[in-house]
Amino acid sequence: MAVMTGNNNWINANNFYWSTREFNTQENTAGADRNQRPVTHVSWYDAIVFCNRLSMREGLMPAYQLNGNTDPDTWGPVPATWNDPLRAVWDTVEIVPGSTGYRLPTDAQWEFAAKARSNALPPIGFAFSGSNNANDVAWHVANSGNSPRMVGLLTPNALGIYDMSGNVMEWCWNWIGSYTGIEIDPMGPSSGSSRMLRGGSFDDSSFETRSVNRRSISPDTGFYGYGFRVVRP
Repeated sequence: MAVMTGNNNWINANNFYWSTREFNTQENTAGADRNQRPVTHVSWYDAIVFCNRLSMREGLMPAYQLNGNTDPDTWGPVPATWNDPLRAVWDTVEIVPGSTGYRLPTDAQWEFAAKARSNALPPIGFAFSGSNNANDVAWHVANSGNSPRMVGLLTPNALGIYDMSGNVMEWCWNWIGSYTGIEIDPMGPSSGSSRMLRGGSFDDSSFETRSVNRRSISPDTGFYGYGFRVVRP
């Protein structure tokens, strides 16, 4: 809420979904802090505006540029529909080389983190992010109570990251596309019509919260099961 107040992109910072006051949860009943749940109903465009605004707020070099400009207050309103003429401009957004700011992970980076792979850890072949049992690590349709849940209530993966399986699907940088052969840290296609989502959500089956599950949709879409996770270089 603090980051998005006063933006020039027609993103309503007072929208209660930004502050995660979602419906009908066990945590609400218990009187827990609603702001400990993941943001929902945000589009891909909303997410990249947030990333740059947060970077600027913290004195970092923003990760995204549009027409060579990294200040989202100069970008104009975010596209509102899949056929919005504004998409012709917004879909040309680029990553700023050498930037230090917050960004959405690429598809490959997201899966690397979900599967908890690093040089310091042995390969881990769990179906979900941290376990072969979805109930250990993921909020899904059978255990969520039909709502996003507070972060960090389940078991983290080997890198100490929570909720990469289930709770909300997370926007990634990539356009949807196919990989050919072996690629190292692929960035995905240079253009497209749909952006990638990973992780599954609270109203998906446990099968859909596996670390390998992918979904794609038009980047203007804000949905109750869609959120995002920011990363930095």
